[in-house]
Amino acid sequence: MAIVRSEEEAEKIIEELMHKGNGKYITQSVLFKKDSPQQIELLKNVLMRSTSFGEYVRRVLINNLSNESNN
Repeated sequence: MAIVRSEEEAEKIIEELMHKGNGKYITQSVLFKKDSPQQIELLKNVLMRSTSFGEYVRRVLINNLSNESNN
């Protein structure tokens, strides 16, 4: 996947997100359309494979970025 912004721009966004919320976490949303059978099937498969949606997504991202850097 192509880089769409600089590292400095990404760091600025993260800094803003860190100051935006009061909690301990930065939250990024994923929306699933209720009327899309493909998206609901995707959500179902993720929920079947993990007790935490967020943890599953983090693992997928780590694997994807790791594979991308190895190519």
